[in-house]
This record gives sequence, structure tokens and C-alpha cells, in this order.
Amino acid sequence: MPETKVCPKCGAKNPASNNFCEQCGSKLGAPGQVPEKPAKPSPPVKNVKAPAEPETREKTAAPVSGTTALSIGSLSWMQWAYVALILIAVFTRFDHLGAKPHHHDESMHSFYSWQLFHDGDYEYNPMMHGPFQFHGNAFMYFLFGVSNATSRYLAAFFGMLTVVLAMFLAPYIGRWGAFLATLLIVASPSFMYFDRFTREDAYIAGATFMMVVFLFRYYRSRLPMDLWLATVGFTVAFCTKESIFITVAVIGTYLFIRLLPWADVFIAGGITVLGIIVAFAISQANPSSTIVTDILLAILGCAFIYTAIQLFLRWRENLNRGGRAESQLWGIICALGIEKIQWDILAFIGWWVILFASFQLFGLDHATFFSLVLLAAYFFLVFRFCWLWLNNVVPALTGSISIGLIIFTMLFTTFFTVGATQGDLLGRMHGLLNAIFQGAYGGLIYWKGQHGVHRGDEPWYYYIVELPANELVSFLFSMVAMTYYGLFKRQNVPLFLGYWYVGSLVLFSWAGEKMPWLILHPLLPALLLTAYFVGQIIESKPVEQFWRGARVAALLAFGLLTAYSLHSAVGLSFYREANPVEPLVYVQSGPDCQEVERIVRQISYGETGGTDLPLTIEDKCSWPFAWQLRDFDKRNHPSSITTADNPIILTGTEADSQSYPILTKAGYVNRKYKLRVWWVPSWFKKGFPGTDINANLFFDWFFSNFLPLKTARPDMVDWSDLKKWVLYREVWSDMGSYNMRMWVRPDLAQKYGFTETNRADIQTEYPKPEPTPAPTPEGKHKHSH
Repeated sequence: MPETKVCPKCGAKNPASNNFCEQCGSKLGAPGQVPEKPAKPSPPVKNVKAPAEPETREKTAAPVSGTTALSIGSLSWMQWAYVALILIAVFTRFDHLGAKPHHHDESMHSFYSWQLFHDGDYEYNPMMHGPFQFHGNAFMYFLFGVSNATSRYLAAFFGMLTVVLAMFLAPYIGRWGAFLATLLIVASPSFMYFDRFTREDAYIAGATFMMVVFLFRYYRSRLPMDLWLATVGFTVAFCTKESIFITVAVIGTYLFIRLLPWADVFIAGGITVLGIIVAFAISQANPSSTIVTDILLAILGCAFIYTAIQLFLRWRENLNRGGRAESQLWGIICALGIEKIQWDILAFIGWWVILFASFQLFGLDHATFFSLVLLAAYFFLVFRFCWLWLNNVVPALTGSISIGLIIFTMLFTTFFTVGATQGDLLGRMHGLLNAIFQGAYGGLIYWKGQHGVHRGDEPWYYYIVELPANELVSFLFSMVAMTYYGLFKRQNVPLFLGYWYVGSLVLFSWAGEKMPWLILHPLLPALLLTAYFVGQIIESKPVEQFWRGARVAALLAFGLLTAYSLHSAVGLSFYREANPVEPLVYVQSGPDCQEVERIVRQISYGETGGTDLPLTIEDKCSWPFAWQLRDFDKRNHPSSITTADNPIILTGTEADSQSYPILTKAGYVNRKYKLRVWWVPSWFKKGFPGTDINANLFFDWFFSNFLPLKTARPDMVDWSDLKKWVLYREVWSDMGSYNMRMWVRPDLAQKYGFTETNRADIQTEYPKPEPTPAPTPEGKHKHSH
């Protein structure tokens, strides 16, 4: 009979490898130790160490010596350090949130959130991702008012949540690991910048992290509350952005590998590889083919079905073992009590299959009596799971399902207001059913269609360049950590973090859309792996001189790179937040947008005493001005300018051929501005023609400008260019801009001193400047006399 540890608190038997009770979470003693009655305390035992446990690394319960015991007042130095990190996080996430002009996407999210808050008007649109951010931002407006700053409060709150969640990881990545993870998140340029940015990425990063942290906790505690909180994290992430499917695919495949025999893993993996090879072959034979993704997903579906069948068979086998599961992970799954509500779960899965088939295969696109039946069945299932939960029937599982369904339903139906404008009951019920269908499948269908569009048109190696450019400390140390734990010291936690990191990097690099804000998905596990690795280096006590020197060098490098990371983060978020010399800024509304808003408000308040001045904003300039000028009720957004109708008109220069003649004929005075600015880092320097990079060109550059083994290429980026960017953010390739014109009626232009100015930094595109005639030879001859 294998050795066990008996819990001194509840008497439960635990595997010998556990340091904490699976039932109540209490500290365990040595294997075979019988719990004593607490009537008479035992004398303290000195120099006794608990057996090492690969799954967890709880250090906090044991007293520490040396510098770690230093305390000021009632708090240790590390607790004071945590307080300092929280204060720094609050300052860096909330200070001057309204200073930066709203990015194109930020203005859309802020505006539609304001519409929900102001008019109660919102319906899920997959193009702008899930409903959570709009409801959350509307709630921020309700609490704190409507402003540029409050539109970013939700992102800042989730940034704080991510910082705090890292502190919960001490039992799993060590005391030092949790502290360093908190430090790295606070100092991360990517996290700091996007925690001040009203996009989905701060929310989904925080929600995904919440899911992972509380799944870790549930793995140890078996407390239903931990599983419920993990479900809240997953559901918020699901209701925020469709990229949660990629994260679930990565973490899910890791769990499949842990749960199934290697033979089944290889079969499922072989089917997956086959799908990749087939899809690649088709894309090479016919690059314009539109069925590549469908074929790949079909073969991946076969791999998933095979895996699901094997998991089901393995689950039944472990259930029949009478409580002696083959592993701790299978023990947790069997303890959920799935078999007690298996028919309810099957009915629930069947309902989702019928819903998909009804809309996608049978075209249920209008209200019918069947819509009402399907909706009634859905609410019956929701109430059924809630009833089971309230009656304490496998509460961990039924509670999680109930919590997830309630959040999902409320958000995607906008608290049951979707379809309220329909005149009949069937129409309203169909509107609710369609909202539920769109919430579950609409995002997947839309973004599957966008995969071939390649929005952003970035290369496959985009994140491999972005990570070291913005997160050098996590990039370098995670690479070393994966090598170390993969080859020399295998442990479950770093292997999971490494798998999560590499899987996210591969799948997000494969996805058609690659954007700087998506860097948070592979960055989070890379950052946690770095913290775990450096934490172990700090706790290690090498004896040999070489390893002692290596330890000092590693910690010194970590300290210097973390300091540079914090320096970059502050510069990015507070000094260059709208300057695209920072790759994370990408395409940003320029500071000129704030100048345009200032002039519009000056003229409007001077003429009307408020915001009653009529405005015409061509749709090319709608964002960010629909948000910035949201309080101007008398504004319109035509697709093109056909008449000089309002006192102030904003147009895009790309439509000058139509708008310029009309407005100049009416006497309007115009001034050019940069609406959006960008910098796309190029392999080539200013003044040299750029081409697409290929293998031959890359190696030619690598061995000439990167490694000086060949003659340097003056047309391509070199070490001097990289040094100037790292130290001073001086760019080596051209920056671009999308330009606009502000037109003011002549009487108002004269009254408020609005004059036409020629800016050297904005190219004159229309009307084309007249070429300067070359001097004639006679002219030169006469001039010489």
C-alpha cells in the first residue's frame, strides 16, 4: 500500500507527495504520521524539512532567515515592497488617463459604451468583439461620469486586477516567484500601456489570468468557490473577445496530454499534423483557395472528437476504480460529480447543437414558433442548473455552469433588452434567441471569415520581433527557462507555463490578424515563467564557484533589464503615448485631433454659448471625432461632401478631388492636420527602396549588418540604428500619416483668426502645386549683366 499523509485537522488521507490537504488545505506532516490530539502541544522540532512537491512550492508558512526576516513595524520588507508595487501600479494605471488622444478603436468603444449608458442602445457586433467592455465602460460612466479618462477606467481596473492576481501565485511559483511576477507586470511596457487603453486586451488578459489562478487554487483546495471564480474569469473573457478560443485550445491540449496515455496523444497529434500538412499543400497549390481554413478546421475537429471519446472512456474507467483515480488530476475531475447530472449536461450540449443547426443549416433567420420553443428550452436548462446548485447537487459543477450562463445571457442580451423594438412577442423572443446564438457562434463565424483578410498585413514572425523589442527581460529569461526545465529539471508548473507561452505564440502568429495589443497573450505566460525561473535562482544556494558566479550574473542581468523595462514603460505610457516611434502605439490618432477639438469648441461656445453649432464630419474623419464631439447633437457624418452646409466641416484629404472645389468655391478657409500617424519598422533605411523580406535577403542582412562577416549593406538597418532606437527612440525608416482638413466658414474664420497655414510636415496632395519654371538662358545672361 503506497504511503499516505493523514491531515491533522480533518483526518483525510492524502498522497505522500502532497504538502497540503486536498480536503481542507491544512499543512501536512511526514508520510505515515498519525494526527495527535491537540490537548497537549508538542515541543517544536528543529531542522525538519517537508518532502519536496513538484506541483507546488509553498514557502510562506515556514520561517525565513537572513535578510528576508527584516521587518519594519508589523510588516516584513517583502510585504512593504508589495505595498509599494501596488501604489506604483495605481499611479501608473490611473494617472493622466485622459491626456492621450483616443485611438481609432478606443473612440469606437468609448462612443458605443456612451450610447449604451446614454440611450440604453447596444447590440453585439462581432467586429467590435464582445459585450463586456461596453457594459463595463457604461458602468464606469455611471459611477464616475463621462470623460476621456473615465472611458479608460475599466482597463485600468483590470490592470490592477492582473497585478493583484500575481500575488496569489506564491504556493505555485514560490514566494520570490510571485513577488517577481508582480514586479514584472507592474514594470511591463505592454501591460502598463494597454492597461491605460480602452480596448478588450486588458480585460481579457485579467480575466484569463483570473481563470488560471483560481484553477490552480482549485487543483489544491477543491473548494467550490475557487472553481466558481475561475468560471467568472472564463466567462468574462468569453464575453470580451474571441481570442479566448485560442487560449482555451492551448490550455486544453495541455490538459489532454496530461490526462491521456501517450498513444492517444500521438494519434490526436498525428491527425492535427495531417490537417496542417493538407492545408499547407492546398494553399501552396492554390494560394487563392478559400477552403483551406475549412479543411483544416474539419480535420482538427476529427482530432477533437477522437480526443473527446478517449477522455470519456478514460473518465468512465477512473470512475469505476472506486475513488482511486490514476492521477490527482483525474481524481479532481471524477470528484466533480459529472455522472450525477450527466443527462442534464447531455441535454444542454444537445440544445447548443440544435441551435447551431437551426441557424446555420436550416436558416432560422426570422421569428417562428420554433424560436419560442428553443428559447423556452434554453431558460428551462438555465433554471434547472440553478435549481441543482441551490439544492447542493454537485455544487462546484452546477454552480459554475449557472454562473457562466447567467453572465453570458445577461451580457449578450443586454439584460434582455435586445429585440425590444419588435412589435410582437415572437419577434422579441427571436431577437433574444438570435443574441444567444450570436454570442456563442457569431464571433467564431465572423473571425473565421476574417482569417484570410490578414488585417494589419503583418508577417508571421511579427510577435517574435515585438516581444524582444518591448519585453526583452521576459523574452530572454523565458527562453533560458524553457531550455533549463525542458532538458535538465522537468517540473509541472514551468512546463505548463512554457507550453502556454509557445502554444499562444504559435497560434497567434498563425492567426490572420496580428496586432501589437495581442502581444499580451503570449507575454503573460512568458512573464510568469521568467518570474518562476528567477525566483528559483534567488532561492538557490550553489556551492561551486562557477555556478555562484553565474547566479550573480543572472540576477544582475535581470535587474538591469527590469530597470530598462520600467524606464521604457514610463516613457511609452506618459511621454510617447501618442508617438508611433513606439511599436506598441502602432496607428494612433495624432495630437492634432485635440487641436481640432479645441478650435471647434472655441467657435461653438463663442457663437452659441454651448455645443449647438452644426458640424459636418465626413465619415473618413468620424473616429475619433464622433467620440470627442459626442455632445454636439447637430452633427452629421456623410460619406462624401456635396455641399457647403455647416459652419465647420471636417474632411479627409483622400477625398480632396470632390470636397476641395466645393468648399473653396464657397470661400471656406481650410487647415491641414494629421488625423492618424504611424511607423511601420522596416528592414530598410530612409531614402532606400524597400522590398519584402525573404530568406536570402534575411541571411544577407544577418551576416553583413548583424554579424559583421560580410560587407555592410548601407540600405538596411544596422546596429547603429538599433542603438539609436533603444536609447533615444530615433527611427530609421519613414513615418506615415492620414491627413484631414478642417474647413471654417469665411466669416467665422475671420472673426476667430482661423487662417490657412502650410505645414512642411504634411505633403500637399491637392491641388497639385504648380511646378516652378526653370530660368531661361537669356534670363541667366541678363542677370549676369
